[in-house]
Amino acid sequence: MPVSTQRPPWPQGAPFRGLILSILVLLAVPAGAQPSTILADQGTGAPLRLRDFTFPSFLVLGFAPTPAAALGRGNWAFELHYSKINDFQVSQAVEDYLESTRGEMDRRPLGPEDVDFILGLPEGDAFYIDGEFDFFDFALHWGVTDRLDIGASFYYIDYSGGSLDGTIFDFHDQFGYGQQGRNFVADDQFQIIFGSGETPLQILDDGEDSGGFSDPSFFIRYAFEPRGRWQFALQTGLKVPIASTSKFLSTGNLDVGVQLTADRRWGRNALILNASLVSAGEFDQTDFDPPLLPSLNVSYIRQLQRWPKARAILQANIAEHPFRDLVDSDLSEPQFQMTAGLKWDTELGVFGLALTENLLNYDNTPDIGLHFSWGFLGGHRG
Repeated sequence: MPVSTQRPPWPQGAPFRGLILSILVLLAVPAGAQPSTILADQGTGAPLRLRDFTFPSFLVLGFAPTPAAALGRGNWAFELHYSKINDFQVSQAVEDYLESTRGEMDRRPLGPEDVDFILGLPEGDAFYIDGEFDFFDFALHWGVTDRLDIGASFYYIDYSGGSLDGTIFDFHDQFGYGQQGRNFVADDQFQIIFGSGETPLQILDDGEDSGGFSDPSFFIRYAFEPRGRWQFALQTGLKVPIASTSKFLSTGNLDVGVQLTADRRWGRNALILNASLVSAGEFDQTDFDPPLLPSLNVSYIRQLQRWPKARAILQANIAEHPFRDLVDSDLSEPQFQMTAGLKWDTELGVFGLALTENLLNYDNTPDIGLHFSWGFLGGHRG
């Protein structure tokens, strides 16, 4: 990942004020009430650990959908989540340029003249995103009290040219979907061009794998006492910049955020709403300071009657792109992604399988995501 950058100083200012405020909110919550519902007592379980995987959103602090129930004092959980994400996003101006300079069978990677043209476009039109990556999320959770949990997530990103491009191309061709420019470029490349003012972002890779560990994130979650049929929780998060910016594994700056969870269970059903707001630090690769980033995850879980150890899951994610203030195009529109999946309880833990597709706006979210997960809940009651 040939991205030129310098190691930034430790960040100061607004992110730290946001972090301190979030911690004070948690400490101010009354601790003398009765214990809240314990996650282990809920047969419908937890959602899949899915976040916004749009490039470059996965480098920003991300809150995975979580239930509102606490783990409980002394209980712990471990989760391993793997995602393969295929991302292809180009502006209409870039797509028109590719169509005018190449024939249908002239599929080749971007060359120097193509890069120069894209960077010469107005900022709102100057983006080309084509790549695939593997995302590993190792998450640990510990119940400190009957209501307070702490957690940490460690991420590994493997960039590659891809293996799904041909399948997606054939699927779009077979069912008459537009290619959005795929038919003018080569499969299995990792090429990113983003004209962001004085410091444009350029990643022109030959398709060979590269990657490493990204910045870790740390979380504190407080589960409130249930109110009627609903339970609520408040979570704060902190992403620490220790990974390489030159390999595009870190933005180089600190992120902080909060997430509010509303959770309702009835019978074999669960409805979970996760609303988050993240204050992200500057992207050193582009000298750009992102705006506040809101996100909403809606999860519906259904425990199957015939197979009570299996659960069907539908999750919807609505988010905004970190670079939305740089553009006046598709990237400035809200992102919509829908996931369908299954989870199975076994003696070896909880296994999950899911598929994510983009909806409504096809030029600002990944085309497809494949997800596999495994988790284990230890020391739980009952």
